Amino acid sequence: MNRHGLMLALAVQGAALAQSAVAEPFADGTWTLLRLTDARGTVTPQGGSAPTLTLAGTRFSTAGGAQVSGSTGCNRFTGRGVFTANTVRLGPLASTRRACAPEVSALEARFLNVLSEARGLSFSPNLLVLSTGRERLVFGNRVTAFEASRLFAEWRLVGAVGDTPPTLRLEPGGAVSGTTGCNLFRGTFTLGGDTLHFSPLATTRRACPSPELQRQETEYLRRLERVRRYRVSGNGLTLILEDGSEQTFQRPVNGG
Repeated sequence: MNRHGLMLALAVQGAALAQSAVAEPFADGTWTLLRLTDARGTVTPQGGSAPTLTLAGTRFSTAGGAQVSGSTGCNRFTGRGVFTANTVRLGPLASTRRACAPEVSALEARFLNVLSEARGLSFSPNLLVLSTGRERLVFGNRVTAFEASRLFAEWRLVGAVGDTPPTLRLEPGGAVSGTTGCNLFRGTFTLGGDTLHFSPLATTRRACPSPELQRQETEYLRRLERVRRYRVSGNGLTLILEDGSEQTFQRPVNGG
């Protein structure tokens, strides 16, 4: 083969490899459930109660499979799974055991049942469908790892009173924690595109040292319950409430 022929062959081979790489499934990110269909019918979850599915490592074929985690709308679950271009097989899923409202528990059971039995996969950048054949989970509103990496951090409330401003810490597993300036709190959150919802937050019961700090704590927790969307810009985080008002946070400088 002459030099020109060799270069042409290499170019063709490179194009084929590139096309193969593009075709390879890459569903990594956090997905929000848009629709569930099973023997009981079809349900469309709303708001912060919508289950989520977080996948990491779906591009690579490894013995351990991809990391799988998420929220049922009440409890957290984790496990592993093997993904191909059109199939999925999940291993056993470990879940927390928090008590849920009856309607949330019913959705949780249906969601986990279809998820654990799913074998078919259909994927596009904006839609992920897992199916057992007749049963289907349709996910959308994906938050990519890059987008999530900008959000997962510890944030400090801007414009707070007192020497210890309220904080907010968001973690990849869906856990949220922080301080009100007086007390500690913790809970969970769900993501979907630019949407963000917090679960009811559990707090410690320490008395605030002043009425001003007590008012700040009450208002801070009240506003977190009403968060619906978020925006990250540089070192700043803006939480957008259901009424359109905003709460602004910044990352601590040098971790301080």
